[in-house]
Amino acid sequence: MAPEEIACSTDFAERPIEMSDTPVTKSSVLLIGGPDAGKSNFLFRLWIAIDQGRGVLSKDGLPSVLEYLRGGAERLLEGEFAERTSKEVHERLLVPVKCAGGAIGAAGTLIVPDAAGEQLLGIYRSRQWSAAWEDLISPQCACLVFVRAGSDETVTPLDWATCFEKYGAAPEPSQATGPSGASAPAEQGFGEGGDDEAPEPPTQVVLTELLQFLRRAFTDVVGGSFRPRIGIVVSAWDAVPVDQQPAGPMQYIQDNFPMLYQFITANYDQFEFQVFAASIVAGDLKNDEEFKDVYMKGKPADFGYVLHTLSGVVTESPDITLPVAWALRALPDAS
Repeated sequence: MAPEEIACSTDFAERPIEMSDTPVTKSSVLLIGGPDAGKSNFLFRLWIAIDQGRGVLSKDGLPSVLEYLRGGAERLLEGEFAERTSKEVHERLLVPVKCAGGAIGAAGTLIVPDAAGEQLLGIYRSRQWSAAWEDLISPQCACLVFVRAGSDETVTPLDWATCFEKYGAAPEPSQATGPSGASAPAEQGFGEGGDDEAPEPPTQVVLTELLQFLRRAFTDVVGGSFRPRIGIVVSAWDAVPVDQQPAGPMQYIQDNFPMLYQFITANYDQFEFQVFAASIVAGDLKNDEEFKDVYMKGKPADFGYVLHTLSGVVTESPDITLPVAWALRALPDAS
């Protein structure tokens, strides 16, 4: 079987990465998320799993920027998470991978074009993306959309009381909704504060709109009957209250991102959806010194897990590669 190209989009935090001339012409997986969505940390933990062959996916040669990935892995080993991505960074990373077992055992290249989370907000506001994004859309394209549990960057919808408290007035009826009936975007001001003090668009609005952009792009490129795979990944799952974790990531989306949840449940005929949760180290390296001490005495590959419902029930797995493997159709369909 000829090698396939597997493309992912995520964020890089530390240094520029050389661009490759390798075209994205076959299978692709785009990793998408706003600011502080957890994409970089997932990438580094994913590389540890791929490098050691501890999952459905493993490496099939050396990546184009091996030192960058090693640096991120070493940062995790030192008990530190990745820093936030520069808004100007937009590069590509190539990682050759292979899937183990039977007919699924195809070799390929993981292509990671980077986009900082703030660029996602730019796409939302301008209602357009670059040709580089458009070129990634194909019949073999899939997406993983990241949201981080407990992130300070997650913008919740404004209620009427909050509008009065922060802006001195409630939104006018004409300003209360944005595209597709969503909450008003940041360009629409409230009260006397004007545009300079306008609230950021709610995270669930941005993600839901982006999914609609993707649906339009797939329709234009592939056709309206094509159902691309879209995985929603709730990162930093260990930050979810312990009593809520057994309910699984879909319930978390329903409780915390109801508009996104409604879009998912109403559009199974347009997309193949799957919801995952991921904790790359299964603890808080920043604020839990006791956990960090245990972690520092171990190895990154021994920490972390993914929650999924691929078998029809909420299941925990130590295989961090599962969301990407599912997007690549390297796993059995959910029951």
